[in-house]
Amino acid sequence: MRKILLLFFVMYNMLVFSQVGVGTTEPHPDAMLDINGALRIRSYGEGSDNSAKDSIAVLDGRGIVHRIATKKLLANMDKSLVKAKITSNYSIGILSSLPIVFDDEEFDIKNEFNTTTGYFTAESEGIYRVTAQIKTSTLSVGTLALRVYQTSNSNVTTLIAEENYANISVSVLGIGVNVSPPTRSVTTLVQMAAGERISFGAYSAVALNLLGSNGGVNSFCTIEQVR
Repeated sequence: MRKILLLFFVMYNMLVFSQVGVGTTEPHPDAMLDINGALRIRSYGEGSDNSAKDSIAVLDGRGIVHRIATKKLLANMDKSLVKAKITSNYSIGILSSLPIVFDDEEFDIKNEFNTTTGYFTAESEGIYRVTAQIKTSTLSVGTLALRVYQTSNSNVTTLIAEENYANISVSVLGIGVNVSPPTRSVTTLVQMAAGERISFGAYSAVALNLLGSNGGVNSFCTIEQVR
C-alpha cells in the first residue's frame, strides 16, 4: 500500500508541475525537461544533408534547445565583409610594379583590413570572394595590370588573380583615340587559413595615376567570406 501511495504522489507531482529536473531540484521554468549534466543519447536517427539544409538544433544563452532554420543561422554568423577604396590619386612610375594600398574603409565587419599596409588578414578559415577595380586618371598607351596576391602563414606569396593587357590608341583622321578602357578589374574565390593575407598590386609600363575619390567609385576592393 505504501508503495502505491508513493508512486501516486510522484506521478501527481509530475502532473502538477509539468516539469522534470535531472540533477537539479529547480528546473528552469521555460523547460519541460531540465538536465544539469552531460546528456547521452544511446540511439538516434542519422540526419541527412537535406535536413541540415532545412534546420538544425541550437542552444541559446540559457541552455534551452531550439530548432532554427539553417539560412537564419548562417545569416547571423560573424563573417568577413570589407570594402576599401583609394581616396586620392596614386602615382605609378614607368615599368613599376608596386603594392596598392586602399587607404580608407567604407566598412570592415571584423576589423581585418589594414589601411596602412593594404593587407587583409583572415581571422578564420574559409572561402573568400575577392574583387578589386582600379581606374587611371589618364589613359596612356602601354601595359597596365591589376594583381591579387595571397600570402601563406609560412610567408609565401602567390599571385592568385590578374587582369593585364596593353592600352591601345588608334589614329582617326590624325587624332589619337584610346580604344582600351581606363579600368582593370578582377574577381576570384580563394580558400584561406586563419592568419593568411590578401594584398593587391599594380604594374604599369608607363607613368600614370590611379584615380581616387572619397566616394570610392573609381578604385576599390571588396572581400567577402562566403563559407
